[in-house]
Amino acid sequence: MDTAYDTQRIGKSRWLRVGLIVFVSYLVAFADRTNIGVAAPQMAHDLQLGTTITGALLGAFFWGYLVTQIPGGWISTRIGPRRVIAVSMFITGLMACLTGMVHTLPALIAVRVVMGLAEGVIWPSFSVIFVRWFPARERARGIAFAQYALPLSSVLMAPLAGWMIDVFHWKTMFVLQGLPAIFMAVLVWMFVSDDPATDRWLSSAERDFITQQRLAGTGADGSFGSVLKRSTVWLLAVVALSWIMVIFSFGLWMPSLIKQYFPHGFAAVGWLTALPSLFGALSMFVNSWLSDKPSSISRGWFVAVPLVVGGAALLAQHYLEGGVVFTMVMFCIAGAGLFSPAGTWWAWVISKVPRNQAAPSVAMINMFASFGGVVGPLIVGFYARGGNLSNSFYILGYFLFGAAAVIALLIHRTQQRDVEAPTVPLALH
Repeated sequence: MDTAYDTQRIGKSRWLRVGLIVFVSYLVAFADRTNIGVAAPQMAHDLQLGTTITGALLGAFFWGYLVTQIPGGWISTRIGPRRVIAVSMFITGLMACLTGMVHTLPALIAVRVVMGLAEGVIWPSFSVIFVRWFPARERARGIAFAQYALPLSSVLMAPLAGWMIDVFHWKTMFVLQGLPAIFMAVLVWMFVSDDPATDRWLSSAERDFITQQRLAGTGADGSFGSVLKRSTVWLLAVVALSWIMVIFSFGLWMPSLIKQYFPHGFAAVGWLTALPSLFGALSMFVNSWLSDKPSSISRGWFVAVPLVVGGAALLAQHYLEGGVVFTMVMFCIAGAGLFSPAGTWWAWVISKVPRNQAAPSVAMINMFASFGGVVGPLIVGFYARGGNLSNSFYILGYFLFGAAAVIALLIHRTQQRDVEAPTVPLALH
């Protein structure tokens, strides 16, 4: 059937309302999570923090974030994602504002941990929306639409944060950037439904289209206990830990590294921090579109290959001399490699777990990823000899190579099973 005719007949409410609100909510929440990276050099100066302690502060959010992943997935599956996301966004915004109001390191760490506890339920709740609201053939693009928030939060918010710090103060920046999360909590509560079957604004044609096709590309129903017995899920968790550790370390520490090249003013740091994320957003669009096309190629390759490219760029930035321009080019390539697999990755993960366990399964894998957010900034800060971050930043590249190797192993195992059972219809993989 013609795609244009499909769109006109069926409608696009799932994209223009639900998808858009999910995207903006995640954009705002992710900005509140990561804008501390832009403020970190000035915070470290004002609070007299070394690189190791600064790394602990940058990672404090994830101490809370990893705790609520599985409970968040469990609750959102049972009571619906709308209320869970709305309450979480409200608390996230409140804690973001408080980050600019407290005055001591222990209080800052406590606020960041609480913010992590609140935000930890958001992505597992989103996974319920992706399964319920997007048919299989659109799911990678739907997830990628939300995942654009990762790079675009830096593209849009990092320059704004840098400007606010220069014009006002880092404390004021946190307050001003925390308010939109509270506003988004209201929008989620008012305009997002738990399921298209009960949505009052949806046309009958679009409702039927979603409900009839959303089960394709998901695993059969099963128990969470069966998920825990799958070695595939644990290997996916290892990939998530290694990869997401690099994403957050890259985003949180890069402004401080760039500040070493541009010591005067935060506006330039904000703009330069945005460049790798801009390349990441563009590559994510292309990669998710390619992975959604019918093909015999595993979705896993659309994750592994970009990670290898990103890892090579981080290593090249360290081992090859080229000055600040070369460094920024390598950071842009690394940003493209890091962010481009995001939508494809979660569509691939959802295809490998029972469909009724998508939220807790995603939560468990994301919990491991969150632990990476704790240890990654610490590793970079600890090995930054003499406070020079370039001495440790390259280490992240080796973790990307490791993640890609595990993905290659998973693809090989899947292909072996397909060869051994050729009569079984293939699901998306």
